[in-house]
Amino acid sequence: MKPFYLVFGGAALLLAACNQTAPATEQPAAAPATTATTESAVPPLVNVDSAAAPADKVATAPAPVAPTLAQPEALKASFSFKPAPDPDDPSHPKTSVHLVLQGTKPMDIDLGKFAGRPDVVDAAKARQAGFPKDMLMGFRSYHAASGTSSDLAVLNVSGRRLRVVQRRVEETASEPGTFETSREIPLPAKTAVVASPNGQ
Repeated sequence: MKPFYLVFGGAALLLAACNQTAPATEQPAAAPATTATTESAVPPLVNVDSAAAPADKVATAPAPVAPTLAQPEALKASFSFKPAPDPDDPSHPKTSVHLVLQGTKPMDIDLGKFAGRPDVVDAAKARQAGFPKDMLMGFRSYHAASGTSSDLAVLNVSGRRLRVVQRRVEETASEPGTFETSREIPLPAKTAVVASPNGQ
């Protein structure tokens, strides 16, 4: 019986030794898995950093600036005067006045009807009559029957629009009236406005 116990005991010890070495054998196998997990986590961090760099550059980039026109198109401005019969006073016809802009995109703006034949004012007359200092062009019409003058001036506002201002001047008034805006005319893009030498 003793040999049997010895054989059985030896087999049990051998089996126990095998069971103890199995976890030791499995432990190295688990280490690569941990290493692989760590390595797989590193690339996303690198990718996030590299993706953030362009975003930072975009955020710090200067705001876009509108292009500056080197040579804008010049529109030539002038007044057009045409007789306009006055049914209420046939002996004193009025004049239909248009503001004409000549260029690639010509414009013809009706400014209304005025008494008599308007007189285009030059720089000297404009200063003497108290026209706006920064006006582009202007004229004065005179109604002899009432002794009233109508002044009109065209101003270039920031190169983006034309402003038409008007006033009435009474002969008996101690001071001339105040110019008031009657209308504004948008200008086409890429344009500048110059007045014709004689305004017509």
